[in-house]
Amino acid sequence: MTERDFEWFESKYPGWYDEFGVWWENYAKLSKPGSVPITFADTGYVYPHRCWSSLVPCVIREDFQVDEVDGELYTYASEVDRWTHKEAFAAEYQGRPTPAMGRFSGRRQWEEVYDGWDLADAIQDMGFVRPDGKTLVAQPHLSFEEKDMWTLDHVRGHTIRSPLLALREMTPQQRQAHVEEYRKGFKIRRV
Repeated sequence: MTERDFEWFESKYPGWYDEFGVWWENYAKLSKPGSVPITFADTGYVYPHRCWSSLVPCVIREDFQVDEVDGELYTYASEVDRWTHKEAFAAEYQGRPTPAMGRFSGRRQWEEVYDGWDLADAIQDMGFVRPDGKTLVAQPHLSFEEKDMWTLDHVRGHTIRSPLLALREMTPQQRQAHVEEYRKGFKIRRV
């Protein structure tokens, strides 16, 4: 985004800049090849957990839920998502058998599939590389200049970590503290 975009958003949504402006300034700064990918940069941003029911990031942090189903911990974006997985899709609901529809099984979250992988290797495995075998399909900017293009070399050295698997590895006390901190949200700082 440019200064013009910032002005437009601020005029339409007063307070927008205070909430989102620093993030977009960081994004512009870090969109240049050779920068740390913004998800891995020390900006204060806390990578979101993913909802096991809807598979969307849990960004309304005060609604974040954690529960156990069949002896395994899961994360949810809301109470309804938690209920859907734990209650509605259980083998029985209020003493009656439920249909086997929509069972939540398998490896549903990409972060879990690629946990421990180098970011460059995961991008390559997903097929998000252009025919030259090195340039990323998605670019963090709108420049079509060759010099601005990110390649696998620019993202190599960053390890993907699944928030869900990390949560499962915590002790109950660590998990409780983490969930409380996560629900508080975060404040973006300039890089």
